[in-house]
Amino acid sequence: MHSVSRRVSQAVHLGAVVLTTLLAASGAIAQKAVKPPIKSVIAIRNARILPVSSPEIPVGTVLIVNGKIRAVGASVTIPAGATIIEGVGKVVIPGLVDAGARFGLGETANEQASEVTPSIHVLEQVNRHSPELRRALQSGVTTACFTPGPENIVGGLCGAAKTYVSNGEFLPLRDNTAILAALGEDTFNGNGSFLRANAGNLSSIYLRRPNSRMGAVFELRHALDSLSLYPELKLVRMGALPLRIHATAANDIRAAVTIADEFKVPHIVIDDCIEGYRDLDILAARHIPVVLGPLFDPQLVSPERAATVLNNAGLLSDAGVPVAFGSHGGDETQLREYAIYAVRAGMKPDLALRALTLTAAEIGGVADRVGSLQDGKDADLLILSGDPLDLTSHIERVIVNGQVVYRAE
Repeated sequence: MHSVSRRVSQAVHLGAVVLTTLLAASGAIAQKAVKPPIKSVIAIRNARILPVSSPEIPVGTVLIVNGKIRAVGASVTIPAGATIIEGVGKVVIPGLVDAGARFGLGETANEQASEVTPSIHVLEQVNRHSPELRRALQSGVTTACFTPGPENIVGGLCGAAKTYVSNGEFLPLRDNTAILAALGEDTFNGNGSFLRANAGNLSSIYLRRPNSRMGAVFELRHALDSLSLYPELKLVRMGALPLRIHATAANDIRAAVTIADEFKVPHIVIDDCIEGYRDLDILAARHIPVVLGPLFDPQLVSPERAATVLNNAGLLSDAGVPVAFGSHGGDETQLREYAIYAVRAGMKPDLALRALTLTAAEIGGVADRVGSLQDGKDADLLILSGDPLDLTSHIERVIVNGQVVYRAE
């Protein structure tokens, strides 16, 4: 079921390996690894643990050494001198991963002067001092997979980072994790033409294309066919980076898959995917991952959302489609609520929790670092008062890299 999301993650790793090799060859990266001294040991014991990547542990311990998870289990030996966090009656889960974040990017996440901007690096635009990052962190989001907005046909390069800002230092996990493209009404509503200029309904001072849904499909095809103009898209066509395509309506989802087939793009992800339930056969047959956004955010209301089905996430995941959740320009504090509402509408709880964590990390290309409680991964986790998919449960502590960065009290 999750083979494609893993392949997407592997594609990101391939791109990162190529860049790392080049840097190492130039002497920019030291080759000798130095084992760090033990600085801190933390044990969360007697808690209900949901590792996501393995079965639930009704009563167990998570051992953290130097900011990394070193053991998870029912019978973990706790070293002398370790800092103990009692977890009786508590639930421990991985930190949440927002698979499609745009918070911290200011009023607009779209470059208005051009409709094709694949060279833009979204991580460079995130305001590390934005209160939105702090609010996301306090709501349990420890990692954000940042994407440009959906108004450009090709919006730019995505990247992943921790939401915790340490001493003013942003903590990027990986740049160049995917390239975001878009189809549908977001790409042409408010765009300029002489007719619209006379009507006075422009959202930008620039005369931009496309001006129709058909034009959006043409522009994406043209971009993928113009590698001399847009060399970044070579990475997509060769499979080194996934192509994430924002598509809400069923006809745009089908167009996205058709274009990917036409240009032999190996790895695609569908963002938003409101009418994914209408294309279950297409998405399931290809195991194309999807990142679902908010259903009810009033800022994101559009005619294309009129066909919303509450159990879209459940229908997709039951069909074998890898599903993750992303805030997509909505409220950055409500990611956990997306999964809670999805479960109430019919999604299986284990898949909903995975959508908030490991599947999101796989799609974002950072599953080697975050998304589950496993030996060797970053110690990013949440301690909750109860079940994470119960709306009455609240987050008591947020831990990032083994450090408690938020306490409810």
